[in-house]
Amino acid sequence: MGLSEQIHRVVRRASAFYQSPTPGHLLIHCEIPVERPPLPPLNDFDLHGRLDKWMQALLAYYRPLWELKKDLDDDTLPNICPWFGIAEHSAWTGAEVHLQETTSLPIPFIHNIEDVENLAFTPDQPWYRLMKRGYELLRRWQDDTYVISLRGTMAPLDIANAIRGNDIFTDFVLQPELVHRLLARLCQGIRWYFDQLIGWTDRVEGGTVFWITGGWMPFGTLGHLSNDAALLCSAECYETFSYPVETELARHYKGLLYHVHNEKWHYVPKLASLPGMRLLEVSNDPNALPSLENLETVYRHTGNCNLLLHGTSDQVRAHIGELTQRNVFLQVACRDKADARDLVQLLRSQSAFKLE
Repeated sequence: MGLSEQIHRVVRRASAFYQSPTPGHLLIHCEIPVERPPLPPLNDFDLHGRLDKWMQALLAYYRPLWELKKDLDDDTLPNICPWFGIAEHSAWTGAEVHLQETTSLPIPFIHNIEDVENLAFTPDQPWYRLMKRGYELLRRWQDDTYVISLRGTMAPLDIANAIRGNDIFTDFVLQPELVHRLLARLCQGIRWYFDQLIGWTDRVEGGTVFWITGGWMPFGTLGHLSNDAALLCSAECYETFSYPVETELARHYKGLLYHVHNEKWHYVPKLASLPGMRLLEVSNDPNALPSLENLETVYRHTGNCNLLLHGTSDQVRAHIGELTQRNVFLQVACRDKADARDLVQLLRSQSAFKLE
C-alpha cells in the first residue's frame, strides 16, 4: 500500500471517528517490536552543533517500523518530527535544559513576579531555533515514505511547573497573583508557539498528523496538551488557576487533544468538560490499574469524550465489548505483526465505521 492510499484510508476512518455523534467507532495504532538502531544518548550528544546527525539517527530509528507496517492497515501514518526528550515542550520559553540519557528537562528560571513580566517569546530562543531547524531538515530530506507530524506542547500549568519549578504548588497559597499572571502569559505564549509548529508541519487532507498518536486529526486541533502538574494539586486549585486559562486557550482553536494520567482522577471530570475536547488520552501509570481493565472508572470520569487508551492486544480482546460503548483510539502493544493484523481485523469487525 502506497503512502497516498494509506493517507486516504486513515483520513476516512478518522474523519468518521471525530464527526460521529454516537459511540462505537474504534481506531487502532499497533505497536510492534522491531529491531532498529539505538538513538544516541542525549547527554553525550551536541544537539546544537550536530543536529543533522541527531535527526538522521531519528529517521534511521523509525524507518524499520514504517517498513514493517507498510501493509498493515491500522489508523496511523509513518510520521516524524523533531524530538529531544521532553524539554522542547517548554524550553522554547527561554529555559536552559538539563540533558539526560533518554530525555531532557528544563531548568526553572522564573523566580519572582518581575521574571513573569519580562517573559518573552521570540524566535531567538535556542530551543525554538533547534525545533525550527529540525523541521527544516526533515522537510529537506522528505520523500514519499513519511509525513512531518506535529510535536505539540503542554498546558499552561505544566509549563509553569517546568519553568517555575515545584514552588508553583506553594505559590497557589502564598503568591496566587504570580500564578495567575504566569498562566495568562503562558496562554499567550502557547498560541504563538503553536502557530509556528503548525506552519512547520504537513497539512494532510485538511488535517494534521500528531506524533503522539501517529493518527490524523482535523486542522485547528490544539495538542497534545498535558497537565501532569494537576495530579499534584487539589481539584480546587486546578479549577481556580488552570481551568480558566485552558478554557480561554481552547476558545482560539477548533478542538483539543489532551493527555492525563490514570493515577489520580480528582481533576479529570472538570478538565474533560473543556470546550472542543476532541480526544482525551488516559495514560497508564505503574501503580494504577491499567485503563482497559478499569473502563468503568475511566468512563465515569471522562464524560462523553473520545478517548485515547493504551493496552496490550490481549486486554483489547478481553474488553472489546466494553470498548464499543465509547469512541476509542487504541494504542496497542502487539506481540508481532501477525498479532497486529488479527487485532486490526477484530476492531474493523466491531467498529461502527466500515470502510468499503
